[in-house]
Amino acid sequence: ITPSVFEIVLYYLFLFTVFEILKRIIIKKETKKNGSVFESIMLRAPFFALIILIIAGYADLWHWLDKRILHEDLRVTVVDVGQGTSSLLELPGGYNVLVDGGGFSDNDVFDVGRNIIAPFLWNKKINTVDVLVLSHTNSDHLNGLLYIADNFNVKEIWSNGEAADSLGYKNFLEIIKKKNIKMQSFEYIKRGKTINGVMFKILYPEADFMEKKEKWRKGDNSSLVLKTVFGTKSFLFTGDIKARGEADITKIAGRLLKSTVIIVPHHGSKTSSTEEFIDKVNPEIAIISAGWKNRYKFPSPLVLDRYKKRMCNIYRTDENGAIEMSTDGKELVVTPTVINSRS
Repeated sequence: ITPSVFEIVLYYLFLFTVFEILKRIIIKKETKKNGSVFESIMLRAPFFALIILIIAGYADLWHWLDKRILHEDLRVTVVDVGQGTSSLLELPGGYNVLVDGGGFSDNDVFDVGRNIIAPFLWNKKINTVDVLVLSHTNSDHLNGLLYIADNFNVKEIWSNGEAADSLGYKNFLEIIKKKNIKMQSFEYIKRGKTINGVMFKILYPEADFMEKKEKWRKGDNSSLVLKTVFGTKSFLFTGDIKARGEADITKIAGRLLKSTVIIVPHHGSKTSSTEEFIDKVNPEIAIISAGWKNRYKFPSPLVLDRYKKRMCNIYRTDENGAIEMSTDGKELVVTPTVINSRS
């Protein structure tokens, strides 16, 4: 867990103050002046400074308890991981869910989990991930999770169960086995779950999708589509589903797709976000997770126009950095890290 600047300063001031008090006790004993040691300390500043530092320490502890555990709102952060996707959900009562972890094809070049996701979690005093969700096995969703699974206390993993012939997925399975992390069955997570007042529902794919054998269902189009509902506000995490998958989920889920916020499919690629799909979701807010000046030129201008025509408020991690949202179930507050566009 990463200490704040305030906590670092507090720690060293505490050490200095204790050292100063001990030094004065020793001097007092050696000089054998009249009066008790305690009375001498009481008359001097270090003792009072120590009291103030202890009070400040308790205040800081209470601040983090309130921020991490005692809050009653749902907080969702779409993390700026470059060309990839990762979102953190902080539920009332301190429960947390990490959806995807971003990542590049080679973690030896740059490890998103180690360098972005882990520091982000540590800064929030998070060292336990209650649920880790993998939408699908593409490296820009999976590889950032390897470091998290290996170095955090991950309680359980949700995925669609589809395997991949990749080094990243092989390493992921090895970490799960080594750490004895509970891998929930797809049939189990398809039932849905309510945690601390927040409802989780897997809308896609269908439980028997691997039995259908159609080639188009593999990879992106088998992405786990997760809907989260808290009060009147809802969030739709769509992975990388493309037009064919969108048509399928529209037929299967129907009105359940309606959501306040959509994490735009496939980073805003023109192969996704069909007009029919957007109309069915009918979002107020569209968030696009894409790398700044990425080589794919995501998001597509066509996709941006589709959301704009429907009066959606659009936020982009490539321009706005991490997007933080909080809701009490009635009102929704959106706070981009960068107000002015990077472009």
